[in-house]
Amino acid sequence: MGVLGLRTFIESSNRNDLRSWAFRDNRLIIDGCNLYYTLYFDCNLDQMHGGDYDAFEEVIIRFFENLRDCDIHPYVVLDGGADHTDKKWDTLRKRKQEKIRAASALSAGKRAKVLPILIKNVFRQLLHKLKVPLIQCLEEADWEIAALAKEWNCPVLSNDSDFYVFNLTAGLLPITHFLWKNMKVNRRTNKKFIQAKHFTVGKFCESFRMNPELLPILATILGNDYVKLQNIKSLDWEKYSVPDTEHAQIHGLLNWLSQFPGPDAAVSALLKLTRNNEKPLVQEALSKGIQEYKLISGYLAQFFHSKTIPRTASTGPLQVLPKWTLRLLLEGKISSSIIDALVHQRVSLTIQVEDFQLPCSSETSRPIRQVIYGLLLLGEQHTADKLELAIKTFTGRSKHYVEEYGRQQSKLSSQKVEAIKTRVMEGLQLETLWKEPHNVRLQVLLDTLCVSSEILREIQPALQLQLFVTHYWLVNAQPPPSQVHLWGLLLGMVYGQFSSTPQTQRDMLLKIKKLQTGRKRISLEHETAHLYSQWQSCLMWSLCLNRLLCFPVSEPEVARLYRGKLVHQVVEELRRGITLPSLLVKGSSTERLFKQLKDAVVSLVGEDFIKKMRTGLKHRAAGKTQKDYSGQNPPIDELSSCFEHLMCEDIDDCEDDDDDNDLNGKRRKSKAKDHKTENPDVSYTIRTRHKAKARNADHPSKKYTRGCFD
Repeated sequence: MGVLGLRTFIESSNRNDLRSWAFRDNRLIIDGCNLYYTLYFDCNLDQMHGGDYDAFEEVIIRFFENLRDCDIHPYVVLDGGADHTDKKWDTLRKRKQEKIRAASALSAGKRAKVLPILIKNVFRQLLHKLKVPLIQCLEEADWEIAALAKEWNCPVLSNDSDFYVFNLTAGLLPITHFLWKNMKVNRRTNKKFIQAKHFTVGKFCESFRMNPELLPILATILGNDYVKLQNIKSLDWEKYSVPDTEHAQIHGLLNWLSQFPGPDAAVSALLKLTRNNEKPLVQEALSKGIQEYKLISGYLAQFFHSKTIPRTASTGPLQVLPKWTLRLLLEGKISSSIIDALVHQRVSLTIQVEDFQLPCSSETSRPIRQVIYGLLLLGEQHTADKLELAIKTFTGRSKHYVEEYGRQQSKLSSQKVEAIKTRVMEGLQLETLWKEPHNVRLQVLLDTLCVSSEILREIQPALQLQLFVTHYWLVNAQPPPSQVHLWGLLLGMVYGQFSSTPQTQRDMLLKIKKLQTGRKRISLEHETAHLYSQWQSCLMWSLCLNRLLCFPVSEPEVARLYRGKLVHQVVEELRRGITLPSLLVKGSSTERLFKQLKDAVVSLVGEDFIKKMRTGLKHRAAGKTQKDYSGQNPPIDELSSCFEHLMCEDIDDCEDDDDDNDLNGKRRKSKAKDHKTENPDVSYTIRTRHKAKARNADHPSKKYTRGCFD
């Protein structure tokens, strides 16, 4: 991110480019993506088990409360879709491969940094709740952030080294040196402030007696996200540096640039150092690099003040976005992924910590994305027709595809995924989607997640989306989830719902905490990690679909739905034989909510489905080491009674039928075989849908009046 090596050079110990600032009572433009990335890792929150979102929420709340206490007025800006020129695409692909390697390393128990998949959703939801001014840009945010900071003459908070190059009068406050956790009090005024380090281009260039307009040339030579001039960078710039200087290459290049009065003279000198056949490319790259850092007024100020839609959204490639989506996109209420799908017909999938020997966890959520692509691409696109921005068609006259970038084992891979329509989507157009009746938009969501509309009245509105996603996950996940995975997930939801209640933290999961005393680290069980990664991916794309459909069902608080280390811990303890009743205080609110969630899941998938699920329990035979029955149903007389209290109270017959178990085992083996041998193409979607129907054929509530993608 940013200019290679520049941040390290500026923050090196032998320089004095960062100056102390007792920061308070000022506006502050915050690079939102950089903020949540930095805070998550600085606070040492879980990465290996899928994230601890409620802990992250507490960090964000405290951060903005401290800003408020210091009379600091934050304005948060998030990245949107990829730049329509695709000038950064090579950089994005390299970063995607780096993220795959990092996630693979974490899954193997090594150190790395991987941001949990739902962090941006949690961050946006929370800022809306806290009423913090927020804009999600339509494209890359860096330039717009710098333009706003210049217009308002206030500093930027970010660790992105590009902001060391933009000539901002009020400068940059690096997040790393923004000591927000420890507010101080001015003894004279008795007012609170945050101790920060402050950087300005003016002061930096003064130390080299250099024209600030030359800094973009430095950034271009060193290499940024857009331009890389390796041949020029590799020249011997150290000879212009002072002997024994740290970071002599950058120091020497700055000294060399300082001899020129402006960019034109410096570019001419650089071209003389370049081979004749490379001069046109070098000149073009330098020209582009200089333009990247030139600032004029952007659109953020207008939107923050009056919600005015920027004119840039109605010109060029972005004109393909319908007007009704623009405000929701800018307010951060619709995922920016729809911009990439519409403008580029390309989506980059988030990589998670999972089993890298299995297909990518995002394959399970692909049918959900296919419906999103169908809504975006298959309706009449009047705007696109006017601009001759025809949707790319790879094969066939009426089929449209989006290229998805994910992983195959530990390598970056891509495949073209077909946009599809369900029956209820016939005649729907993106331009007028927001005008469609609520029941139509709701039916699109229900069809996608294979849920019958008749089941709605049985589930509280606040619980619907998370339980619809859980139903979809149970039916489609590979390998099939076991009972302990389901109970662990539901217990995590219960804990999240009551996590702000101190009594809950004392009572619920008390035995697990006692058992875990002395364990320094929770090991990663790959099957559990892979299953929960699939669930999170399904949730993320279901949230995206629900927003695109203008919220036919209530959106849950994402931070309350999943706590990584806890659910992994619960699964491990349930597998060891701890009973569910011991984790829930009898007659408590936590037990009642768990039963409510369990009953809803049973109503969605059917009692037989739950009974036929593998238990996931471990068995310890006399005189033998522990055996794992997670791949099959263990003998009924050897099962722990840990599920009887919460399952048998509503089910008359809790005994498994041996024939059913045998048949169920054969079906699962066949299912796993299909999954491994078939290519992950469009046929995957059809296969999973047919499985959904087959596995729910006997369920009285599963009346697919419109079919599941029929």
